[in-house]
Amino acid sequence: MRRLFYLELRRVVTTRTTWVLMTAIILLSAVMAYFPVSFVSAYQTDGQGNVTKLKGTEAIRYLKESEAGISGEITEEKLRQAILSFQECYRQYGSAFPPELPMEIYVEKIEPYYPVLKMAAAVLAPEGVWLETMTDADISPEDVPQFYEKYRERMTERGKTEEEQERIRKLNEEVKTPFTYVSGFSSESLDYLILYFLLMLFAIVMILCPVFSAEYQTGADSILRCTKYGRIQLAVVKAAVSVMIFAVTFLAGTGIFLLVTNLVFGTEGLKTSVQMINSVFVIPALTAGQTQAAAAGAGFLSLLSTAGFTLFLSARCGNVQDTMKIALPCCLLPTIIYMLSSANVANIVRALLPSGGLGLMNSFLYELLGNNFAHIGPFTIWMPHLILGAAVAEIPLFFILAVRTYCRREA
Repeated sequence: MRRLFYLELRRVVTTRTTWVLMTAIILLSAVMAYFPVSFVSAYQTDGQGNVTKLKGTEAIRYLKESEAGISGEITEEKLRQAILSFQECYRQYGSAFPPELPMEIYVEKIEPYYPVLKMAAAVLAPEGVWLETMTDADISPEDVPQFYEKYRERMTERGKTEEEQERIRKLNEEVKTPFTYVSGFSSESLDYLILYFLLMLFAIVMILCPVFSAEYQTGADSILRCTKYGRIQLAVVKAAVSVMIFAVTFLAGTGIFLLVTNLVFGTEGLKTSVQMINSVFVIPALTAGQTQAAAAGAGFLSLLSTAGFTLFLSARCGNVQDTMKIALPCCLLPTIIYMLSSANVANIVRALLPSGGLGLMNSFLYELLGNNFAHIGPFTIWMPHLILGAAVAEIPLFFILAVRTYCRREA
């Protein structure tokens, strides 16, 4: 069996399509990891009215310096200072943002408090009012002592039914307050990680489609079935080699992506509360680093589930072309369903599909940062839990079906 595993591994890896796709997807990880760096920008003043726009790594370093005053726990004092600075600018200039507010004043009074101001506006300002539309009358330093209480109230209100509100309340009890903010983490890096998984999905599907069906196409399987290890042993070895190729590709590509991201932005930003990254109203009690790890773990499970499904199709279809014609559309099906409908049935179906955790706005990450629930009978299930549960159940199911289908196929 060891010899059989080695021969099958060498056969698959030396196939031109396989090594080209593996190499491309691994190299692409470093490129995609660096893209979010180009999106970072900041403004710096020299104290004499001259303002310079910084981009990339310069902007990252400058923001770490300018936001040092709000680094750490978001206390009442920091919230109060941010609101007072906002009100001072608004009352003097009629706005807290350029062009009404001079750029040098913005850099001095608003930019260093921006992450805290954004959060304060979302929680303390009236519903429907955001930082960019907020006036000095919409928020007051006197409301600061009720900030975290108000946050939990508004978080619970995100539920559409009483059952959802109760689930949110229980899940949100574990969220640690006060929140923590440390400059140096980019939400765009998470977006690109999800996009990278989507590109990896297509590469893995193309690599695995020929595993069984290529031999059906050439008739080689008829000869192999006559050998001592030509049925279940060969099928298991093919599945094991497929898992190994996927795992190596995923770990190498994702490892490079996270290494580049965290080296450029700095690891200190990973301590930031997930509520400070994108939207304040986020259910899980996670830091930025834990969110990154959760996204990577869910990506691994969803991709492995899809790999198993692809192997099953390869064992079922008579040629490589038919396998690809079915596998590729099925991989995109969760995204298509998300675009067509947000009904409860649609949410359940896309979560249960093998690639249910992959996509863009419908990915596991966005469900983790969202407030979507699926209603199955008397149960109210948070979408990330449903996606992970489905992936864990489908991984062994599809690999077993692939082996069984190959073994039962008539020569």
